[in-house]
Amino acid sequence: MPEATIASRAPASRATAMRNSSASAETEGEFKSTDRRIRWCFYSPGHRSVRVLGGDTRMSGGAEAQVAHLAAAMARLGHEVSLIYGDGEGRSPPTTIAGVLCLDAAPSWRRPSSTARLWRALKAVSPTVLYARLPDDFLWMVGLMSRLRSQTRFVYALAHDDHCKPWSTYRHRPWLHNPLYALGLHNADAIAIQHEGQRTRLSHRLRGRTFPVPNLLRSFASRPRPLEDAQIDALWVAQIRPEKRIDRFLDLAASCPDLRFSVVGGLDPTLPSATRSDLERKMCSLSNVDFLGPRQATEIIALLEGSKVLVNTSDAEGFPNTMLEAWSVGVPVLSFSVDPGHVIETQGLGRVSRTAAGLLSDLHVLTKNGILNREMGERALDYVRRRHNAPTVCDMLESAALGRPVSVPLDGAAHLQDAMP
Repeated sequence: MPEATIASRAPASRATAMRNSSASAETEGEFKSTDRRIRWCFYSPGHRSVRVLGGDTRMSGGAEAQVAHLAAAMARLGHEVSLIYGDGEGRSPPTTIAGVLCLDAAPSWRRPSSTARLWRALKAVSPTVLYARLPDDFLWMVGLMSRLRSQTRFVYALAHDDHCKPWSTYRHRPWLHNPLYALGLHNADAIAIQHEGQRTRLSHRLRGRTFPVPNLLRSFASRPRPLEDAQIDALWVAQIRPEKRIDRFLDLAASCPDLRFSVVGGLDPTLPSATRSDLERKMCSLSNVDFLGPRQATEIIALLEGSKVLVNTSDAEGFPNTMLEAWSVGVPVLSFSVDPGHVIETQGLGRVSRTAAGLLSDLHVLTKNGILNREMGERALDYVRRRHNAPTVCDMLESAALGRPVSVPLDGAAHLQDAMP
């Protein structure tokens, strides 16, 4: 595996300073104590969400990070919040992180008795709202709890467009995992969608339960990063696995030897050894590509501030957090095919190329045309400030959880809330 490029720490950029100076202004008074105290329980199997709560974001996926950010945001609002995590072992004692009570009680087939631990934990926290975001074999237990307790509602949030079709979500042992996920999804009282395209992909039976809830961004720059300070022409950020199609990014780099490319992310441990070797050889052979390895969220933001464009090469996703993070510092997105809710094209936040030739052409335009790059960056920053700030997202999630009407549309510019100064 190629070693992560180790660069000396440069002085903080002007964009970083702007972001830091604006963060306190944007978060000050952002969360107010609420009279509607709700008991939230977030269900996130594995350990990634609890690690994000503790500050380690290097290997978390977007869905696990969103669970952690939402849980912490609800705790700051004054709600009583718990997080159920784990892998069936139940070894860790209850602990509170960022105001969230973390319970090692998620079950595993390896420990059949661990299902009883989950049930005891659900009964102990006695939640008003149960929230889950990823397909799991034990979602049906979460749904059953909401069925048995009339005062509990189960919210399932779609993290990926492919999760809208539960019977084809899993490729590994689909005969087992898909029916169990389908049962859990059908037990949800409310289904949170990231963009309108997810509603149309759901079965007609489930569409009536959907509510729009955007992804949450924790901070925004006060203005787009200075383009003239950018040292990276194209940045790619994701965990390296087949569906992310990093091969397209490396082919793009090979076609542009005069541009600088950087890759952020760890190689997925499930990758076949032959695939890992091929990727390692290709990255090592490209002198204009820096492999930076997995990085903390703050480091990724700093890298985005020093980039001209973020490139997404996936065939399908939900609403990538990396796109939102790029827009939060005024960096346009160049996407091969993913355009959640068509916001990139309709809002002018970057380009959607759809072909390898288009990707190459659009990259040259966005890296060479500074005026266009800045205009897109300004629109992108304005978009996420209005749509993905914590007060708006938390209010929409609470509305979904309690069955209240949601007046703010997911896609488009009409009637968007301005929650930040």
